[in-house]
Amino acid sequence: MSDSSTEWDTAAAAVAEHADRLRAAKTHREIRTWADEAKVTGKRMWPKVKTELRKQLDIDYDALRTATTDREAAEVSAAAALLDVPTIELYAAGDAECDSFAVVAVGDERESWYGDFHPKDTIYRGDDLTAELSAADKAVYLAGRARDAQGLDAVKLHLFISHPDVDTTALAATAARHRVAVEVEVTDMNPAVAMCRAPGYRQWREVKLTSLFAPREPDSGAA
Repeated sequence: MSDSSTEWDTAAAAVAEHADRLRAAKTHREIRTWADEAKVTGKRMWPKVKTELRKQLDIDYDALRTATTDREAAEVSAAAALLDVPTIELYAAGDAECDSFAVVAVGDERESWYGDFHPKDTIYRGDDLTAELSAADKAVYLAGRARDAQGLDAVKLHLFISHPDVDTTALAATAARHRVAVEVEVTDMNPAVAMCRAPGYRQWREVKLTSLFAPREPDSGAA
């Protein structure tokens, strides 16, 4: 029996054995947790498992993931508006010629995260569009780390990018996971573009996270 046939049999058996648990799953994360526990998340195995989910249980994993992240992103945005949460302002850019990215704080370019894309970057595919999208995703992640460091329920991110074709809905999963409400603006004045070509690298852990927050405007109703 070929390796592929064995993998199909393993995927089918795993889904059938845990059908009740999988049918009860409310989000894609519950299914992914099961898959991790069952050790069926390998690059070759996982697509077969998703196919078996559809065939046996009528579960479309990708659609469930999209619905979950869209709902969570909407909930975060609603919470951010209701709570009037702090705002973080960042520039982001990717450079396919140099295989590099940069995320820069608005108002303080010293606070930046830049360097080469990791060979296993899950978004970057060697072109300008995915370079920009990966950089934007990293900006959302950085905003989430700043939110977490301050113990906030949510934050707003005003993100400046330079590529007009970036599909910002692709940021929804990262934004929802890190409880960041994202607003994207395209600009020609983006210091992150030049930072992509800075020598060396700087890790996100070197960034002073508190400096990323925009100053709060004084309450106009204050005496």
